[in-house]
Amino acid sequence: MDRLETMRVFVAVAEEEGFAPAARRLAMSPPAVTRAIAALEERIGTRLLHRTTRIVLLTEAGSRFLTDCKRIRRPV
Repeated sequence: MDRLETMRVFVAVAEEEGFAPAARRLAMSPPAVTRAIAALEERIGTRLLHRTTRIVLLTEAGSRFLTDCKRIRRPV
């Protein structure tokens, strides 16, 4: 998965506050979304999301990264 696609997945997870809703929105499987986020966190070397069984919340780094992703993906 390329970096822009991974950013799109991250934005969907952050906005939907969950992996399953993001997967439905993106027409992907939940495991594919989970793998994409895990690979992203591994690549940048920090945790972006706090995960519980009920909700997914952004960490401080995740909040900054979400802002950056939206800025980068915004059409000019």
